[in-house]
Amino acid sequence: MAEPGAGGAAEPGEGWTEEPEEPRDGWTEEPRDGWTEEPWGRWTAERRRLWVPGGRWLAAVLPLLLLVPLPCAGQSSLPSPEDVQVHVVNTNFSLSWDYRGSDNGVTFSAQFQWPELEPTGWQELPGCQAVAGTGCDFSSAISEYYDTHFVRVRAQAGPLVSPWSQVLQMLPEQVAQIGPPGLQLQSTNGAVKVMVSPPEANQMRKMWIDDLSFKYNLVFWENSSHAQLQSKKIFPVDTIDDLAPDSTYCFKVQANLPSQGKQGLFSPTSCVRTTQKVNTLLCATNLSVLALNMEFHLLWSSQGSQDGVSYNVQYLFGYMKGLNDDYSGKWLSVPRCENISSTWCNFSSIITGSGFYYLRVQARQGHNKSCFSREVKVDPLKTNGIGPPGVRLDLSDTLLHILISPPGGDKFKFMREHYDLSYRILYWRNSSDMKEEVKQKEVKQTIATVADVSPSSLYCVQVQAFSEPYNKSSAYSQQQCIHTPAGTPLALIIFGIFLVALVVVLLVAAPLGFVFYQAYNKIKYVFFPSCQPPLNIEGFAAQPFSSPYLPAAEEAVESCSVIEAMVTEQGTLVVLTDCKPCSHSSRDSGNYSNDDTTAGSQGSRETLGKEIL
Repeated sequence: MAEPGAGGAAEPGEGWTEEPEEPRDGWTEEPRDGWTEEPWGRWTAERRRLWVPGGRWLAAVLPLLLLVPLPCAGQSSLPSPEDVQVHVVNTNFSLSWDYRGSDNGVTFSAQFQWPELEPTGWQELPGCQAVAGTGCDFSSAISEYYDTHFVRVRAQAGPLVSPWSQVLQMLPEQVAQIGPPGLQLQSTNGAVKVMVSPPEANQMRKMWIDDLSFKYNLVFWENSSHAQLQSKKIFPVDTIDDLAPDSTYCFKVQANLPSQGKQGLFSPTSCVRTTQKVNTLLCATNLSVLALNMEFHLLWSSQGSQDGVSYNVQYLFGYMKGLNDDYSGKWLSVPRCENISSTWCNFSSIITGSGFYYLRVQARQGHNKSCFSREVKVDPLKTNGIGPPGVRLDLSDTLLHILISPPGGDKFKFMREHYDLSYRILYWRNSSDMKEEVKQKEVKQTIATVADVSPSSLYCVQVQAFSEPYNKSSAYSQQQCIHTPAGTPLALIIFGIFLVALVVVLLVAAPLGFVFYQAYNKIKYVFFPSCQPPLNIEGFAAQPFSSPYLPAAEEAVESCSVIEAMVTEQGTLVVLTDCKPCSHSSRDSGNYSNDDTTAGSQGSRETLGKEIL
């Protein structure tokens, strides 16, 4: 027999079990009418003990079981709620569901869980306990909008309790809708001033933290039988012009977050009646902006006689219109464009970056009359035009050099950093009888080269600057031409190259040859001398010849006797013998030979003997 709370289809783990199990996934037991329940509707061990083998508790508890009302035969338990949904608008949370049962006195209760509550299990959802209808508000229970939450609902009628519904998972920030913004209207001089406040203005708890990220879409129509809806993207404070005078117009506005792909709910419809527009010939009209190479000029037209009329040009930084504040008192005057009588103004001095601006002209006549023109938006990088670059040509051999001066002059650095300029070059050979096909090349540098130009020819060039990121291009520069010199015969060029190469070789080879020659002579003189020593010295004692630049070994000293003969007047022969050492140096032996000396001595003695005889 099923226990109360069990439906036609039991959830996992539901029903009776023989052995107690430990709670899973952080779910804890909660007391309900003396029973405690675990996850998925399990009855606790207090019930399971009835089925433990032996049944020692059965006799004691059986009388109590008879007191529990049991469903009659054929009666089914309560069905579970179905199609549980969460609706979130800003920080307002509501829960709804469907119930197909027909029982009377059925109430509904919800539970929720999120990561911080996981240790304690399911908790009762505040605002959604014992609800008689099929919906409830639980805004006070949710404070974390970027965490995942789980919600479930069940029905109860007296002692009967349905199984829990399927668990609904939600991430508040993802399912939340943008609520309607605030809207205020003010009719003035034939126009309507629209003031929009963010969806959660003046609230402490906010789903959408950045109010400035909202984009507003205004829908308005004339309240008549032939009304046509008009739509316009507006700022938090904006003005709607070109409305029929003395007519009722209705407005509603919507806040969107394009970055997240979210569209908000429209505000309640508000209506206002327009007034007659005061036409005055004092106001400046037809405002336009001319800009070239970051030089900006504002032009306008005057109406009627302009005697005593002065103009004051004012500007507003574009980002101020995106704020939620009224910017009417934040307009500034353009320097050197105050109290002027001309109908133009150079406002280049206020352009300091890539942001956008709004300009208007205030016309004054006397002290009491004043009129503001319509505003004109200026986005410098989009409004500015690129002027033609400067071009200069030069020749070297068979090359044509194209030197480009970037547009902008002193503003070139600003344009180069923001526009990423490239250059398109047109060049052709121009002759008296025909114009050859125009050739084109694109470069990012300011120097380009055209190779293989023909001699004795006229070449013409035009250059255009362009920016691919902004899809802008300048006009082509003025045509610049240059005449190439007459060509030189090929044979003469080759002969000239040969002569130059020969001179270079001689200038380099001659000094090198002289240096090598001198080094060779020195080496040969030191290690391989050209003079040969006498034969008696060369073979003496089998000693090798030594270099004159190397130190010589000490030689042995020999003893010799010198005999001299002399004839006196008396005719006697006197022989003087003197023994003295005689040394011969190796250096002297190189000039005299021992053989020659010995032979000379013997000859002298023979001659002397003969004379004596």
